[in-house]
Amino acid sequence: MNGTLKNLTLISAIFCFTAQAFATGTEADANLHQSETSAYIQQATQGDEASREAAVDALLANVETYQAAAASPNKGPYEDNLKARLKAIDSIWALGEIGDPRLMAKLSKFYGQSDDVLKINLIISIGKLKKNSKAGPYMFDIAADARETEVVRAAAFELLEHIKYPSTVINLQRSATGIEKADLIYTGGITGSISGWFSPDLPIGHAGLFVGTEAKDGKLNVVIADCVPDNFKPGGVRNIYSWYNFTHHYMYPYYGNRTTAAKPTAAQRERIAKLGIEMGKKGLHYSDTHFSQKGPVDFDCVGYTEYLYEAVGLNPTDNSYETGAGWPLTPWEQFISVKPAAAKPAGAIIVPNQNIVTPSQAIITNGFNALGGAFGTLGLRAPEVNTDIQPELID
Repeated sequence: MNGTLKNLTLISAIFCFTAQAFATGTEADANLHQSETSAYIQQATQGDEASREAAVDALLANVETYQAAAASPNKGPYEDNLKARLKAIDSIWALGEIGDPRLMAKLSKFYGQSDDVLKINLIISIGKLKKNSKAGPYMFDIAADARETEVVRAAAFELLEHIKYPSTVINLQRSATGIEKADLIYTGGITGSISGWFSPDLPIGHAGLFVGTEAKDGKLNVVIADCVPDNFKPGGVRNIYSWYNFTHHYMYPYYGNRTTAAKPTAAQRERIAKLGIEMGKKGLHYSDTHFSQKGPVDFDCVGYTEYLYEAVGLNPTDNSYETGAGWPLTPWEQFISVKPAAAKPAGAIIVPNQNIVTPSQAIITNGFNALGGAFGTLGLRAPEVNTDIQPELID
């Protein structure tokens, strides 16, 4: 797109969004996932039974088609067909929005064939199914299982709280993180709608930074650094501890983690993460005009992630994206400029049991004292925090 036209288009959209968002305290309804999934959600929730079934079948087919493409050597994080992957993610999200508890069997079937990105989205969607008595035991199995990665387990802990199911695990065991510290992470947002004008199946609209995980009170949380409008709670440059906040209250899917072509060293990752934590405590603001993408006081989401990487000598997006007035760099442009971060290969795991309502086997195998977690009693273990995320300014 012509740079001048792009800037004028973005400025106009941003102005409209800012006015409405600040008037309502939330994102404008018109910006809710403008893609084919919106039409399927409307068809499924407002039409007759036949229309609902047709919409659900189409969404399930998107996921099934993607998962059936096992012959592709670049399936998953090194996806040949990025459009198919993101369409599958959008479809999982849409099935959760539809909320039919009968979808539990299908979503749990997809889980066993999924990488971490899809698993996180499946857990969120399972937690959104209405009157679903099987979700609690199923997600507790995931949360308690040290064979799962911590980013996936953190999503399960969140959704257990969301559905008000006991979520404390006594003698909680740590596991592999699943996303490397300082990876860039993406979800939907206002820019997703703008990019949707040109490619509605690729709605990437918000960028953040994965900082680490922490164990506290028998639960696992993710730690994320990002920047959102100041009227959000919390707003501005912030540190958050849930997928819930990062995805704007599950309004959008989680699209995955990526990094620069020149992969950060371990030392660079430490410095990026520590800087993100420290900046999140300074009360820095969101740039409503987006003329100040990269600070030093006002930022927007993608400018903030660029700033953190550039502080250690890395540059996620070519500088040609960062010229002109208005909002010259979008999260989508950063997303397609950086490289997918390799996911840990899926290992053997017992598929969670979705057929029980009583406390699950995961509680029993975690030791007798773990039974307290099944019924909501507090863990006996002192809160444990990952020391990798302690704040410290870079040199």
